[in-house]
Amino acid sequence: MIKNHWFLFGLLFLLAGQTFGQHNSAVSDRYMPTNSVLLNPASIADPRPFVDFRLFGVSAQAENNMYYLPNGKILGDLSANIENSPKYNAAVNADIYLPALVVARGYRSFGFNIRQRNMVYAKNIPSNIAGFIKNGLNYPRQHNQVYDNDNFHIKYMSWAELGLNYAQIIKRDGNIIMTAGGSLKLLNGMGHLAMLADNLKYEVDSLHVNIHSTKSNMGLSLPGASLGLGIGVDLGFEFRKMLTDDNAFHTPHSVRNKCAVKEYKYKFGVSLIDLGFINYKKSTTHWTFENDSIFWNNYETNNIDGITRMNTVLDNSSANAGSSPTTKNKFTALMPLALNAQFDYNLENNFFIYTSMELGMHQRITMGTERVSRLSIIPRYERERITAALPFTISRHQKPGLGVYLRAYFLSIGTNNFVPFLLNQDTYGADVYVSLNWQILHSNPCQTYFKKRKNYCPKPSRSFFKKKKKKPRELNLEWK
Repeated sequence: MIKNHWFLFGLLFLLAGQTFGQHNSAVSDRYMPTNSVLLNPASIADPRPFVDFRLFGVSAQAENNMYYLPNGKILGDLSANIENSPKYNAAVNADIYLPALVVARGYRSFGFNIRQRNMVYAKNIPSNIAGFIKNGLNYPRQHNQVYDNDNFHIKYMSWAELGLNYAQIIKRDGNIIMTAGGSLKLLNGMGHLAMLADNLKYEVDSLHVNIHSTKSNMGLSLPGASLGLGIGVDLGFEFRKMLTDDNAFHTPHSVRNKCAVKEYKYKFGVSLIDLGFINYKKSTTHWTFENDSIFWNNYETNNIDGITRMNTVLDNSSANAGSSPTTKNKFTALMPLALNAQFDYNLENNFFIYTSMELGMHQRITMGTERVSRLSIIPRYERERITAALPFTISRHQKPGLGVYLRAYFLSIGTNNFVPFLLNQDTYGADVYVSLNWQILHSNPCQTYFKKRKNYCPKPSRSFFKKKKKKPRELNLEWK
């Protein structure tokens, strides 16, 4: 494997291969509000557990139409199938879940959510660039040819996030309950690398990379703990059609309502998530190329072995070609904005069908990163201490997949596509989700209420195998 890949795209695909996103099945579980709040903040109003505390978790999703695992072997080597005509796309979402909390207080709910996020998104990568990504720059088959590519981009961003969550019931009337919520997120940039290319005309030989002209933007922030600060918001709304029409004074986890758990026949929700930005200012460079040239001299010895080295090579390569691109020491990166819709139908007897549509809002000409649009249909069986689901997911850049999700007490685990690994099929994507949560199902007053009610109305004892005592015979002592 040749170590020198084309200086931008190869490095970003390596980042994609090394990173670990929010898991669709986990957000459908009503007993995991610390996860569902990430998709729709309104979902935590009237939560099933009185307290949900997440200790730690990891979620990872990767998909593309270039690299694949032959025969579904997770520990095998990646292969790539390069054709002349297609455009190549890739997306990797990774969350490291740190402590999070949701607490119910009357018809309101509060919480916080801490996580570290990584996202890579590549769109419309031409086949000639994909060939150099796969084979390295010293690939004679593609040498001494002038390639002219238009309109493609690739983005990577890493950041830490503290979300402050709030939701409440805004309407209780008959068999209707409506909720609304929002999250305010404080953001800390930890890395960024992006190229937005309107045009790229280049040539590669055995020694050099000669970019004849390019009209593009490139933003680079060297990895660090605090490269810039930002802010973001999530907004959500839910409509619930309840099974009963006595909800006018419903208050969750309240003794006043006999601690009743209200079930809906169906609910519908909409949300706008990740509306925000991060201002990168530290260890940051923003290049703007307007039909400029770049000459990368002797890429075998003057190689790029990391993001830090890339900054130096790009400056020197621009100087070698006599170009003077516009440079700044800061830029603004947008969050991966998405519009979501959710629908959950209660089949009763603890069976549900959940549907979620996530629409990634493309922001091609901006720094930051983007989401992949996807549709999920998730039948599930759900109880207080256990949930089992079979998610069916259709994503933009890979074939539909069937997965599995399980929650038992404090542990939940899942994947969105296990069939290729089970049947030894080639797979262009993989994902996994694991989380540890601690929950209190009922408030202290409700726990006391349930205990008193149990003592007041004890269950009848079973006497199938007990010998019944005979009543003593009464003696008739009356004289006749």
